Amino acid sequence: MTVFRVEPTRRAFADADEAFMWIYNEAPEAAVRWYDGLLDAMRSLERNPLRWGLAREDPFFEEEIRQFVYGRYRVLYTVRKKTVYVLRVRHSARETLTPKDE
Repeated sequence: MTVFRVEPTRRAFADADEAFMWIYNEAPEAAVRWYDGLLDAMRSLERNPLRWGLAREDPFFEEEIRQFVYGRYRVLYTVRKKTVYVLRVRHSARETLTPKDE
């Protein structure tokens, strides 16, 4: 089985940090568990990242945008050769991302 390298972008880490702080203000211990779980979920993309479907953002971008859902958050990523780039971590209630939002 092919193993992929997972590379979260700075923007994905910034999104995750923002979500962590929001959760932390309500429940510090839950925030730590959430963040650790998010990192584990991202690492799981090392094996078969194509198992998840296309994101609703996919039609707006030239490259294929996939997603998996972690709690109330959608993790958006793309696969290039043997590397998975985690692009964003977005609350599922937020509007669809478009290229102009980047």
